[in-house]
Amino acid sequence: MDKYIQTYMKLRKKYDKLMEGRHGFDKLSRDLLVLWFVVMLLNGFIRNKWVSLVSLICPIISVLRALSVNDVKRGIENRKYLEILKSVRKSFLLLTKKFHDRKTYKYVKCKNCDAVIRVKRVGGKHIVACPKCRKEFAVRIIGKNKNSEGM
Repeated sequence: MDKYIQTYMKLRKKYDKLMEGRHGFDKLSRDLLVLWFVVMLLNGFIRNKWVSLVSLICPIISVLRALSVNDVKRGIENRKYLEILKSVRKSFLLLTKKFHDRKTYKYVKCKNCDAVIRVKRVGGKHIVACPKCRKEFAVRIIGKNKNSEGM
């Protein structure tokens, strides 16, 4: 057992020496490796030269990013990727909320600042004030009537 620990420590020292001054694996590099794994699984079912090409490119880019010495550029790339990932997650979360509330609420965008506002689904014309920019605008909702709400 002691022999394995010593071998591990030697390999760890070599790895640390190799990665000294390098960028290392960040979120983008790890997600590229996950994409590579998914594409490899997909390639097992769908034999396509483009899928095979992507399965070759993903790990190469990921390792080159990890071994890069230019930490500033890799950091900028990673921040851009995280911003894109955040906006995709935010839109997916909004989509799931819209689906969950589809019978009781309607989601409208403010015409001034593009904020998404949740309005109770009661038929008729309503004046809605945006909580972000305080601008008021009219919203027409076709749905439940005020009188049929108690039924």
